[in-house]
Amino acid sequence: MKPTALAVIGALFLACAPVVHADDTTAPGAQPELKVSQAEMEKLLNAYAMIKQNYVGETDDRTLFDGALAGMLAALDAHSRYLDKDAMRDVGRESSGEYVGIGIEVEGNRDQLRVVGASDGSPAERAGIRPGDVIVAVDGMPVAGMTNDDVTRRMHGAPGTVVALGLARRNKIETLRVTRAELHNDTVHVRMAAPGLAWIRISEFGGATAADLAAALKKLDGKDAPRGLIVDLRNDPGGLVSAAVAVAGAFLPPGTVLFSARGRESGANAIVTVDERYYRHADEPDVLAGLPAWTRSVPLTVLVNGSSASAAELVTGALQDQHRATVIGTRTFGKGSIQSVIPLDEDSGIKFTVARYFTPNGHEIQARGVTPDIVVAPTAVADDDLLLREADLAHHLPATQPLDASANAKHEPMESTAMFGTPADKTLQTAVGAITATSAP
Repeated sequence: MKPTALAVIGALFLACAPVVHADDTTAPGAQPELKVSQAEMEKLLNAYAMIKQNYVGETDDRTLFDGALAGMLAALDAHSRYLDKDAMRDVGRESSGEYVGIGIEVEGNRDQLRVVGASDGSPAERAGIRPGDVIVAVDGMPVAGMTNDDVTRRMHGAPGTVVALGLARRNKIETLRVTRAELHNDTVHVRMAAPGLAWIRISEFGGATAADLAAALKKLDGKDAPRGLIVDLRNDPGGLVSAAVAVAGAFLPPGTVLFSARGRESGANAIVTVDERYYRHADEPDVLAGLPAWTRSVPLTVLVNGSSASAAELVTGALQDQHRATVIGTRTFGKGSIQSVIPLDEDSGIKFTVARYFTPNGHEIQARGVTPDIVVAPTAVADDDLLLREADLAHHLPATQPLDASANAKHEPMESTAMFGTPADKTLQTAVGAITATSAP
């Protein structure tokens, strides 16, 4: 069944890849007529019949039809895909901001999975897991060859159950048993980068990100309120569009244009502004209510790199085009499309691209990215992998606007989150210098 335009736009502002969610999947009124080629349907059914009759092993209908759906979605673009039960569970976790796990942040490099941080008071911290630990096995299964999603799902489970992590330490493997617990996904971290300058790192845009940011900004309020803010979106893969709208709205006046969405269906075309209808559910409080006035006026910088994607690019482009922030770092990933998730049944759904988004000045993000106002190249490390961007992905949506000259620049190395905030963090130090120069008497 083809979703109506109203269903698509209902999902549009509640979701954005890489993890998305749709609340509205149906809409009143007649469904549009769907014309299907009889010859193509017969070809599909003939292939199904031949497999059922002649395949060397036993087959079941669910596996075959799930595979057909997966192939159909994969043929569209790099971000459209079939969602099985595990993937749909991930969608719900991202939207709620709550999950069952051990409370660590990891990043992959080749066949290694390195711990970037363990949340305060989390099961991982209590078990002795530290930043820099390399995870080589989960419950006895080597992580080499697994995707990050596969490893993450193995760490999740029921509260009170135990996961065994194999860690490479001092040239030997140590196994730690960690008890899973219900946790809050902390995506906002704040510390002072210099006297009077607050450094706010947003690791992804989840269901609780906007509320956590608002709480952090209110905590900074008082007689010693910051004279400047540094919003760090480096290595932020994106997330929910609604969270991105609220985050941008924390620094811009109500009614400010954030981006425009352009899709095939008329219902997928919209100009999105700082308005609570684009970020607030009817049964939730307005997270932007009561913010200190200085959040929309103090000097602001945004830090980005080639791993800043999707919703992170949406926020960056809005703050840059509205002349609210100075963007520092390297060109962003270039993921400028919006996906909608439509559940098919209780255990599965489909995610597909419904629109491209453009910055307030009409700059296309897709396959182009956002170019910083101040370029600061990352420090190269000999064994770092080169960073791949949207334009390097198979089946990526091509840009509709000419590529900037920077889009053809040499690929930079990937940056480790563990380096952020250290003395070697040139991008952060550049931001501190830029705000200091702006706010000097």
